[in-house]
Amino acid sequence: MEKHSWEKAWEEEKFKIITLKPSVVVERYKDNFLQGDFVLDVGCGNGRNAIYLAGLGCNVDCFDVADTKFTESLNPELKRKINFVKTDTIKYPYVTEKYKAVVVTRVLQYLNENELLDLFQKILISLKPCGFILMSFNTQGGIFERKEIDVPKYRYSIEKIEKILKDIFKKVTITKGSAQSQSVNYEGKIKSYDIYAGGSHA
Repeated sequence: MEKHSWEKAWEEEKFKIITLKPSVVVERYKDNFLQGDFVLDVGCGNGRNAIYLAGLGCNVDCFDVADTKFTESLNPELKRKINFVKTDTIKYPYVTEKYKAVVVTRVLQYLNENELLDLFQKILISLKPCGFILMSFNTQGGIFERKEIDVPKYRYSIEKIEKILKDIFKKVTITKGSAQSQSVNYEGKIKSYDIYAGGSHA
């Protein structure tokens, strides 16, 4: 089977994930999580958010197109709380009303518009009625200029992302994100946003 371009880039060490520190947006909303909550981490990378949420007592399903083997070094207690699957946003088996939260950090700019809309609809179905999304998203950054990292790259304005979310969710809160990625070595200065969205219109 042909390997995904992200998996090739990871194996060839075209980029590195340089921290286990969770995303700022996940830390900001940590008080919204309770012991036993089910959470989905989309595009989990090296598992930094999944590990953090499992440490809070959550049961975390997570997936990525590249398997960084991050679960292998975890202690048994954390490992039991994390279920990793190697797949993509289209093929992942979303379960109806399973999750308290879905985390999507540094993913949207690698999806085309159809994939993006499909992901949001699948997330909506998989969230509990009280559920919410936490996202970090950048409209520009070093990844677009790094030709050696040959992966899909798409630019979206924050206005477009906001409109899509407001068509689906009642509450959308957008705050300014960091100007420098804390997790990867391939981005220079970026224009990023942290997003909370919850409460379906349905």
